[in-house]
Amino acid sequence: MPEYYGIQKGYPRLQRRFGRLVAYIQLLRVFTLFAPILSGLLGVLTPVKEVTFAHITIAIFAGVTLALLQGAGQVINQWSDLELDKLARPYRPLPSGAVSRDEALGLAWLLAIFAVGRAFTVTVTFGLFTLVLLFFSVFYSLAPFSPRKVNSFLNNAWMAISRGFLPFLAVLSVYGKMEDALPWAVFGFLWVFAFQPFKDTSDSEADKKFGIKTFFTSFGERGAIRIIRVSSAIVVAYIMMLAYYDRTYLVFLLLVPLIIIADITGLKSMKILENNRGWVCFYLGLSFMYILVFIANHI
Repeated sequence: MPEYYGIQKGYPRLQRRFGRLVAYIQLLRVFTLFAPILSGLLGVLTPVKEVTFAHITIAIFAGVTLALLQGAGQVINQWSDLELDKLARPYRPLPSGAVSRDEALGLAWLLAIFAVGRAFTVTVTFGLFTLVLLFFSVFYSLAPFSPRKVNSFLNNAWMAISRGFLPFLAVLSVYGKMEDALPWAVFGFLWVFAFQPFKDTSDSEADKKFGIKTFFTSFGERGAIRIIRVSSAIVVAYIMMLAYYDRTYLVFLLLVPLIIIADITGLKSMKILENNRGWVCFYLGLSFMYILVFIANHI
């Protein structure tokens, strides 16, 4: 029986003390919701020069919408991967029996329906982006469109589009122009493509058994790390290019320490959370990116 730490050990304890509500919250994987919340709160306000209460309200709606979509995607992924998680993460709500598959699927539908309905009250364009994001979130895990058993690069690119590229376009389109959002969307794509694979390290044995193609199952640990390092070098080069053409983009140099930490210690596990340091740096950087975009457009 593996030894669990931090959140892996804490969730079962909280479930015993506070009941099934904790299990439902765990299904959402709360740490992953910070980036979509910030993308709405700050991304929507980025093009606005004089922020009003109405702008802030719309930004909150957008952030909550994207967080709910992220949560729906996380639930669907765990619903789909029940047998895999029985091997890799048996403490999670579904393999542990704290939540049934039917309950998890119902929760995912509720989150998705509410998010899409809420999105169209922001703008029609934002609502349409939400539908596309929902497609990418759901069919990442489900047939017939799932890329996970097709090709590792396609698998990673799918995630980079849904978690990096599309969210920037969605939030910056509310009050801004699509062409102004494109550089940030490309940046988001590159960031996710480079550092999302750290999530796959601890699941590699189970992924192999179920035919899921990641960099780690396709190329081994050494090959996967090489791909991550090349991708992270491209991220640094892109930051330098942005800084060269517009000095306000120099704030993005603040992301470089996270890149270095991920490169040096990315595979080391974190006892307080369920994944490794590279995965934590990935989500911290993705969240921090929206703060920097806001700063770069208001200095």
